[in-house]
Amino acid sequence: MGILLSLLFFISLFLFLFLLFKLVTADGDFTLVSKKHVKREEIEDKVVWITGASRGIGEILAKQLARLGAKLILSARNEAELERVKSQLIGKHAPDEVKILPLDLTSGEDSLKAAVEKAESIFPGSGVDYMIHNAAFERPKTSALDVTEDSVKATFNVNVLGTISLTRFLVPFMLKRGKGHFVVMSSAAGKTPAPGQAIYSASKYALNGYFHTLRSEVAQG
Repeated sequence: MGILLSLLFFISLFLFLFLLFKLVTADGDFTLVSKKHVKREEIEDKVVWITGASRGIGEILAKQLARLGAKLILSARNEAELERVKSQLIGKHAPDEVKILPLDLTSGEDSLKAAVEKAESIFPGSGVDYMIHNAAFERPKTSALDVTEDSVKATFNVNVLGTISLTRFLVPFMLKRGKGHFVVMSSAAGKTPAPGQAIYSASKYALNGYFHTLRSEVAQG
């Protein structure tokens, strides 16, 4: 009986840890735990614009979406790194048809509006089907009482203001076509406070609030 109870305990522990892992990788959102793998037909030949695509999650997303046959637009500040990522992509439209669109989210509304207009016209006859907001700015951990105004502005200019501006300029194109999706890479910091991340956390809370509200205003299903 003792061996059986021990076995049941370890099975229960394993299941708990597995569910915890699933929850963490779903950014603390139970609605994402049950999501299945994306189907190729949902991505193939669609135009996907990724910000922060020069490294990290953005680079990984570019590689996965290229394999699914997406038409990619890659953005970040470092054009050389974007070219490096592009050269490593393999897929129906990659690497030759992958487009590089250098972008600085702190460059102001005129620059961001021009970037949206260019992205919309890059692939003839096709606008942006998926906008993946992946670019983010995070400073080293600092006490909430020690953050500076410059630090607040630097974080919010990228994580909130630039991202929102880019969205505002792109939404009208999507509404006119009657289709389009935004994918926002948030963070657990936007759901659960963490010591040393007050400003980063605040920026992610703001981003979550904006896009949840936007969805309630313009979502068609």
